[in-house]
Amino acid sequence: MKNILKIAGVAGLLATAAVSVAATSFAGDTRPAERQAILTNLGGKASAVTYWVKDSKGYEVITTLDAAAEDGARPAVVRVSTVLQPGQQQVISLPAPVGQQAATLRISRVADRIEVEKVGTPTY
Repeated sequence: MKNILKIAGVAGLLATAAVSVAATSFAGDTRPAERQAILTNLGGKASAVTYWVKDSKGYEVITTLDAAAEDGARPAVVRVSTVLQPGQQQVISLPAPVGQQAATLRISRVADRIEVEKVGTPTY
């Protein structure tokens, strides 16, 4: 089990590094293209990589979260997938220590585009 977690952590770091390069060239564009990675820093040691693909049922949005609870801790890597229709949104929130604000990501489909934003408090 430890080896699997170690491999997942390394894979998450490599994916984040690879996507950072792709996301940098995207920074000024507000309309991410299909299959183009969107990197979001969620604060602390947490980040998210989001991309979308057209599906027969809508836009499939895939988000990979990479977070470590504290310095020296192994990161937890989670993949979340959903299909969004125009006007729908998905909210993903990472737990935070008592007294601190949770890291929250809102992914929305607005007409023919996907918008990703870091928000302070989850709203449903």
